[in-house]
Amino acid sequence: MSGSSGSTEDEAWREIVENYGERAAVDESERPQEVVELPDLDKLDEDDLDEPGDRDYLDVLDDAEEAERFVPPPPPPLPRTTPQRFVAWLGLIAAPAALLICLVAGMLPPDWVSFSLVAWFLGGFGYLVWHMPKHPNDPYDDGARV
Repeated sequence: MSGSSGSTEDEAWREIVENYGERAAVDESERPQEVVELPDLDKLDEDDLDEPGDRDYLDVLDDAEEAERFVPPPPPPLPRTTPQRFVAWLGLIAAPAALLICLVAGMLPPDWVSFSLVAWFLGGFGYLVWHMPKHPNDPYDDGARV
């Protein structure tokens, strides 16, 4: 950085600090003199349209009215899962819930019930992890959605 650019930069910062909070002065010759008025859409009549650009407003209105009347089709039914996967998910959710309910209620289930619930949870988790897809369907898909 040379000495002359440093002083110019210092002057620019000094000017910014001095004018902080004040409205910037605008040269009146730079302001647009012509004001363009858009036609009132409520009073717009197709018979009065002279220019082809005026019809664009009506197209936008028609599209908006059509969008309001649109009723989406019913969604497709949820896909069915295999019974093994359902039991695995149930073990992943129901086993900890059952143990938590027993803990909150102050009940102590028999040892074989506790062991079965823990085994069901671990078995369901292991099954779901084992059957996860090993590779993405699309190798170039990074998972981002817009």
